[in-house]
Amino acid sequence: MKVTKFSLKVIPCHRRILAKTIDTDLEYEAIGIDLAKNCVSAALLTTDGEVICIDRLDYSELEKSAQTLSPTTFAMEPCTEMNYLVQKLEAWGHRCLIIGGKNVRDYIESHFSGQKTDLNDAQALAFLTQDTQLRTITAKDLEQQKYASLTTLREQYIKQYRQTIVSLKGICQAWGLSISKGISGKARLKELIENQSNFPSELRAELINMVAHAQSAQRDLNNITKTLVELAKKDKACQLIQTVPGLGPICSCRLRATVGDIKRFKNPKDFPAYYGLVPISIATGHNEKKGKITHRGDKTMRSLMVQGAGCVVIMATKGTLGSKQLTKWILKKQKEKMPWGKLVCAVAAKLLRIVRAILISGKPYNSKIAGVARCSLPQAA
Repeated sequence: MKVTKFSLKVIPCHRRILAKTIDTDLEYEAIGIDLAKNCVSAALLTTDGEVICIDRLDYSELEKSAQTLSPTTFAMEPCTEMNYLVQKLEAWGHRCLIIGGKNVRDYIESHFSGQKTDLNDAQALAFLTQDTQLRTITAKDLEQQKYASLTTLREQYIKQYRQTIVSLKGICQAWGLSISKGISGKARLKELIENQSNFPSELRAELINMVAHAQSAQRDLNNITKTLVELAKKDKACQLIQTVPGLGPICSCRLRATVGDIKRFKNPKDFPAYYGLVPISIATGHNEKKGKITHRGDKTMRSLMVQGAGCVVIMATKGTLGSKQLTKWILKKQKEKMPWGKLVCAVAAKLLRIVRAILISGKPYNSKIAGVARCSLPQAA
């Protein structure tokens, strides 16, 4: 059983006070806020060791108070409202910490007997700010938020299109109309439905509406893809990322949205771990084995990396991959009978390590040295 340790500073007093508003005349060590759609629950840690709890506080009241408060630390969990609020708070001189939900749950389990309420969440966040060993999440700036929103919308259009097409095919097949695979079958959907004589007139009309919905989703998907391609052309980081095999404009835009400051990844292995592309380590006694990948971090980014890595593996197998070193490494893993899924994840992790290297150096991908161990490179005199 994994035990989470918290290195917290001892607070002289844990007297809890219920309040309705934030007293801007007091100084606070930290303020934990549990975000909801229309309001927040807040726990304010004073320099005197008191904990002032506010059960429901409107966003407008929070922002008004934050503007007049002396600089302090705000802590919150990651959610949709987070980035916008962090940008405002930091502009007013406050420090913001984004703390993962697992850390909050562990703290509540050990300090609040597992009683997970909005106020307990806020108190846990306030106290966790004093853990010097705690790993926090980096909030997105405006540019990152733009790329993240556009790539998320693109994923939604893909889902809408796929779901509509699959539903259409299923209903048509139930009435004896088989739709062929590929673009040609999808392009003739409306014509095929109109010419199918055994469709009831009411059903035919609804199916034609579904076809129109699928075509609309496809147009939206094409438009947003063009927008992302144009954005990637103008962004230096995206251009560098696209020099890596298997990574195109969509993948580079999503990386641009999620990376932030690349220098915060001190170790090359930290970067793929950030996207959940490293195996879980299971150690018992003197035995250690690797499990499945952790699946942590951004799901969309992980999916795009796996798709890109799959293309790289296919190119290496066909002998069309530009990098000899990368091709040699992939063919070696295939010779060792590494399963496809494991190989693709390993290649995705390797590509991310390459991305980290080129973003730090500011130089494009060099196929002559990629995949070569650092110790084998010529040393400077």
